Amino acid sequence: MSQKALRWFFPGVALLMFGTFLMALLSQYIPPNFTELLSNVTGTLSFCIMLTLVLIAVRPKAIERRLGLTNMYEVHAWMAMVLPVTLAIHVFIRWSGLENVLTLNLTNTSILGYVGLTSLIIVMLTGIFVLSDTIIKKSKQLMNLKNKANRNFHLWLHRLAIVSIVGIHFHVYNVEYLLDNTPFRLLATVYTVLVLGWYAIYKIRLARLPKYQVIRTHQPSPKIHEIELQPTKGDRMDYQAGQFGFFRFVDSQVSSEAHPFSFASSPTRNQDTIIVMIQEDGDFTSTLANVKEGDQVTIEGPYGDFYPAEVRDSNEPMVLLSGGIGLTPSLSVLREEIAQNSDRRIVFIWGVGYEDQLMFYDQLKDLSNKYPNFSHHIIFSEEEVDGFPHGFVDNDFIHAEGLEEFYQTATWHVCGPPPMLEAAKSLLAENNVTEDQLNIEEFAF
Repeated sequence: MSQKALRWFFPGVALLMFGTFLMALLSQYIPPNFTELLSNVTGTLSFCIMLTLVLIAVRPKAIERRLGLTNMYEVHAWMAMVLPVTLAIHVFIRWSGLENVLTLNLTNTSILGYVGLTSLIIVMLTGIFVLSDTIIKKSKQLMNLKNKANRNFHLWLHRLAIVSIVGIHFHVYNVEYLLDNTPFRLLATVYTVLVLGWYAIYKIRLARLPKYQVIRTHQPSPKIHEIELQPTKGDRMDYQAGQFGFFRFVDSQVSSEAHPFSFASSPTRNQDTIIVMIQEDGDFTSTLANVKEGDQVTIEGPYGDFYPAEVRDSNEPMVLLSGGIGLTPSLSVLREEIAQNSDRRIVFIWGVGYEDQLMFYDQLKDLSNKYPNFSHHIIFSEEEVDGFPHGFVDNDFIHAEGLEEFYQTATWHVCGPPPMLEAAKSLLAENNVTEDQLNIEEFAF
């Protein structure tokens, strides 16, 4: 199944739940008019969307491996934008307009409805303006507000989604025409228990994740921190080169909020440790200088499929195309190929802004000398550096480096900041690189 089709998996789950609710409703109650039917439909659909959003939040790996976490979160954002529309229609019809919502005419049904509605409004606002940039990314002012907000605080507010679901579940139990509708009430309970139970298990697993200890810190360039970690007990987690995890510094001077970072190490070569490289570009990453040896970390994951099994098991040419810190998963894949004594043709392309961002250049040169099937190609976009091309990774650069044959013969593995990714996607599409040849890692969450 293609990624485009998989994007409909979670909306399909919501619609499947909605369909069962609708059948249960109509089996015992026929709304007297269209307005009443619309109120029932939008209220039920809102509840199904909320349950599905919580399902996405637990990051089910079976779907993540095929769809990708960035795409999952994009689906989450679009479903979250549908939710206020369906909810507003339901509320305005049920309470006969905004003025009646604000009068706080409280009954058992309306109290639970208010609890669910109020907590859901907070959840939606924090999601739209702080935790996601799907809606606000085109507004510089809103993006500035997002960057200034206390993300950890809003993350806790966002968890009021659980309160909202519980409130709306019991709201259903007090709706007059549902009092005797056992199938509808049973479905509401089963779906709520299943989803919140899955969420609770997910949180328990997070709390019980094994701890890693920082054993080395290093700055290969002024804004990049390389951190090596080792399990405090037991074996290192299993992961594939190019994957990433969510890291929480649980005993450190930096925030304990989880952040996604790619593994830079080779799982074969680094059998007892994990290495990550992190770039300073925000409030959290600017505190990484406070990380010291002995600090403890948990790692949730692994996630991602930058280096899929069919590529690992083949010997076809590979192009690792990176921009900036997007080098990290490419470096992991390259190190794994070297550790496996690979003789495949590997092309390493790296777009860098400034000379002081260049890392591991001596290692890349040594690899080029040692392995005739490996070549590295570096271009600077902002600063002109002697001995290197200046500009962007485009058709002119590819042809100048003599790499155009790889459009048809290689798998392409691309990671970098959003503008670079969009340019790379356009470049590869123009040159007929197929979806099967393309592996992209996006960190847009």
